[in-house]
Amino acid sequence: MIAGIDLGGSQIRVAIAEPEGRIVATARARTPTLRTPRRVADWAAERIARLVGTASLDRAAVGAPGPVDPTRGVLVNPPNLPGWRNVPLASLLADRLGCPVDLENDANLAAWGEYRRGAGRGSRSMVYLTWSTGVGSGLVLDGRLYSGAHGAAGEIGHTIIDPDGPLDACGQRGCVEAFCGGAALARETGESAAEIFEQAARGDERAVAIVRRAATTMGYVLINVANLLDPDLIVMGGGVTRSWGRVAPVLLSVLRSSPFIRPSRRPRLRRARLGDRVGQVGAVEWARSRR
Repeated sequence: MIAGIDLGGSQIRVAIAEPEGRIVATARARTPTLRTPRRVADWAAERIARLVGTASLDRAAVGAPGPVDPTRGVLVNPPNLPGWRNVPLASLLADRLGCPVDLENDANLAAWGEYRRGAGRGSRSMVYLTWSTGVGSGLVLDGRLYSGAHGAAGEIGHTIIDPDGPLDACGQRGCVEAFCGGAALARETGESAAEIFEQAARGDERAVAIVRRAATTMGYVLINVANLLDPDLIVMGGGVTRSWGRVAPVLLSVLRSSPFIRPSRRPRLRRARLGDRVGQVGAVEWARSRR
């Protein structure tokens, strides 16, 4: 059996899968109630053992918010897990599970999940963008997950589009996330990103204008992505997909407006398919690929 673990600031989810990848059991808990890395590892190991039963566990993978050090299996200092500094999460889990455990950035594993089991199936080079509270991404290039020299490749949300722009939580000015992220939109409107996207989906004029403006900016980001990485496919997930019918036409219009990106090399754009299962599916698929 294979285990996939999706660790986030608000929830931790585990999935048990058969060797071919079919998920047969899942469980979840609220991360804040577990509080410490050791208690999180204890809960995950106990729940996985209960779900696996008498079967043997061959391998596990965990996706966690960056920055992470996949080589050492260390969760470095994730902003949405305060106090989790230099946590050897892979070894904590491996000691309890009795099998190898791989640690990767959660956006990378989400990309891998969509590539293997979701909207990215059949592509060769795919960029996955998740657009919700923040803007995250993962890269699958020539059929391989690409994480860069320090495990930090694909931080498209923190590429700078205006050095005189608003200050982002990362400390830079003018990041994509500072213009398009749900947190930035919430500061502007006093409402959550989910509310804004849902209101736009219902046709609320104010929300539609806000989402259209952000989508126009994101369209230019897609032009940069196409010129830098030349993927055949861009998959977009996250809360923005709630108003996909309004966002996608804007994204495509801007992307098609580039005279430099000719139709023959213009990436396709698809809505993500795995929803909130993407982290679990990606972790399972990553564990399968590492056997």
